[in-house]
Amino acid sequence: MTNPVGESAAAFITAAKGRTYSPDVIDMAKRCLVDWMGVAIGAIDQPVSRAVRETVLAWRAEGTAQILCGPKTAPALAALVNATMGHALDFDDTRGHAPSHLSSPTWSAVLALAQAQGANEEQALNAFITGYEIAAVLGDGGIGNRMQAAGFHPTPVFGRLAAASAASVLLGLSQDQTANALGAAATTAGGMTASFGTMGKPLHSGNGAMEGVLAAELASRGFEAAQHLFDADGAFADTLVQTESPKLGDAAFTAGQSLFDNSFKPYACGKLIHGHIDAARELRSELDINAIETIHCHVAAISSKLVGHPTPNEPLQGKFSIAFCVAVALLGYPVQLADFSSKRMEDPRVRALMERVSLSINSDVGRYGAVMEISLTDGNTLRTTIERSRGNPENPVSWEDLREKFDGLVQPVLGDETDPLYRALRSFEQPGSLTQILALVSREN
Repeated sequence: MTNPVGESAAAFITAAKGRTYSPDVIDMAKRCLVDWMGVAIGAIDQPVSRAVRETVLAWRAEGTAQILCGPKTAPALAALVNATMGHALDFDDTRGHAPSHLSSPTWSAVLALAQAQGANEEQALNAFITGYEIAAVLGDGGIGNRMQAAGFHPTPVFGRLAAASAASVLLGLSQDQTANALGAAATTAGGMTASFGTMGKPLHSGNGAMEGVLAAELASRGFEAAQHLFDADGAFADTLVQTESPKLGDAAFTAGQSLFDNSFKPYACGKLIHGHIDAARELRSELDINAIETIHCHVAAISSKLVGHPTPNEPLQGKFSIAFCVAVALLGYPVQLADFSSKRMEDPRVRALMERVSLSINSDVGRYGAVMEISLTDGNTLRTTIERSRGNPENPVSWEDLREKFDGLVQPVLGDETDPLYRALRSFEQPGSLTQILALVSREN
């Protein structure tokens, strides 16, 4: 059986060694690195981070791969911990076309194996860009959105393909070995959107990183997997979306152009909520909070399903509640980490505004947009439309914005080491930066 998708993906990965990248692609890869490491370090004390880290350390696995702000362990296990931390705050970057968080599993796999293999900065960047490109192109064409609508979280589905691809580059696998690594990663794909609002969601990212590294390491030692899973009827796409005849994205692989569809989160919650937060922040200056009668949000169908929780009772649930985030934003809070706390959730002003929020599905509203109408007690109505929320490629955040986000997350953990770490990450293409970064994050907390 011919398998053009699997063959072309494996060939593209195998050819990575000779590929060069434009400065703007390198810049985007570094933005992903800065954002991922910032949100991962910022999540070091999250309950899910502690649970996964302590479990891995209890296994006493030896290795040379660095757990962020912890000891070293085997590459796959370091990738598990670091990628879970990277998604623990639901504050990491997002790819729009295949709604997935790719930087966390991909960079986690890259740093773990780069350290173990003695790779340099250029090789690490090459591996990351290659892994991201594979996952992004395969997830395009609507398959990622349809997986999400069917109940599968695209991050562990495509994140493991990115991690396996990046790991294959760093391990120098042959095309046949790479095809086996992709097959091994694909057959273990899963992760349910029903886990949103629990520790299961960040574990999806960790599993994707770990199993991607595992798949490549197995393939390097002779493991043989089904190489036709991306093309066969009843295989990868058909299994994950069991309606019509879904196909993986068929666009050509590029030298990192898929990175320009990546987006970075200004708010510490589900990305489908960001447009509604932007709308609330825009209207807030025009109203008296005490004069609000109703808050009506027009939402995309997928938003109603995934982030429509009307009455969250725990901080993690609040990250997937339009009502909670809109109430917080209307009260002038920045919708950052401190806002997802029991204190904020129990605030009577927040609860009162949440009760005034209603949602209705509107097919004209995109998943990253919003339409908000606020009715006032004097009979007036305020209305605004957000086409694409802040942080998307059409409405991007700057390096200065990323620096502010990074500092806010990392400073409480690393203190004076925050600035040198940022500088090393920002200039990651420079020789010696990888060694400096690993030294700065090697201490235990």
